[in-house]
This record gives sequence, C-alpha cells and structure tokens, in this order.
Amino acid sequence: MKKPAILAAGALALATALLVLWIQAKGKHTPGFFGPGVLSADVNLALEILLVLGLTFGFYLARTGKIEAHRVNQTIWVLVNAVLVALIMASSLQEAKLGSMADLADARLGITWLHALIGVFTVAAGLWLALQMNDVLPQRFHIKWWKNLMRLTLAGYWLVALLGLVTYYFWYVA
Repeated sequence: MKKPAILAAGALALATALLVLWIQAKGKHTPGFFGPGVLSADVNLALEILLVLGLTFGFYLARTGKIEAHRVNQTIWVLVNAVLVALIMASSLQEAKLGSMADLADARLGITWLHALIGVFTVAAGLWLALQMNDVLPQRFHIKWWKNLMRLTLAGYWLVALLGLVTYYFWYVA
C-alpha cells in the first residue's frame, strides 16, 4: 500500500467532510457566495471546479513522467470528490424525486438525473483506479486497460462537471 497518498487524501477528505458538516449545521437554506444558490451548493460547485482542474493537472503530471506526484494528486481529488458526492450530492437528490419516467422530460429533473447517473459511474471508476494505483486492490482485481480507463474517467469528470454547472443553473438561476 502506498501510504503517503492515502494519508494525504484521507486528511483532505476529512477536512472536506468537516467543512460540509459545518455548512449543513448552519442550515439548509444558508445563502451562498455565488448569488442565487445555497451555501452547500456553492461550496460544492467551487470545489468541483477545483477538482476537475486538479485532476487535469494530474493528467499533465502523468504525461510529463511524474508518476508518483500523479498518483498522490489523483488519489486526493478522487477521495475529496467521493466525500462531496456522499455528503452533498446524494442527499440533494431527495429534492429531485421522480414520480414516473415522464418526469425526466422536465429539463431540471432530466439534467439532474443524467448528471447523477454519469457521476455514479465516474466516481466508481475513479475510486477503482485510486485503489489500484495505491495497491489496495488485490492483484486479481487489477484491470489491464487502466490507462484507457484513466482517460475515460477524466473525460467523465469533465462531463459531470459541465452537467453540474447546468444542474446548478436549473436549480438556482433559471
């Protein structure tokens, strides 16, 4: 197991969790800093933008041969994202309940659920890769096409981030 990456990622994930729990303790309807949204949505949006930029920087690290820095960087961002998904995004889906499949025709709900669906696969792929990179997964669960999965996962994070911006627009601006 590669302890430095896991310890650094764990520390930042814990700090993120504490920040989110503090925001939630302030109240669900605390105004945000971007204007129309609530504080938890604004913090989530800001951290997700930072996250995508951080993951993209990690891609640059890998391309320039700084593999150890890449591994630590990606592990940190993947775990921070997992905390944000678990503590903010998953619970926010309670406000986007579907009565029937026809409800997906409403742009607000359709985009939200598309964002969530692609996000689930992206988070799962990111976590799998982080576990594999840090030798946490047993060898028999390692995938041989991990480089392609890394590229697909980074594209997934970008797509989910863009859909997150659209989701924010439909929930707080439109």
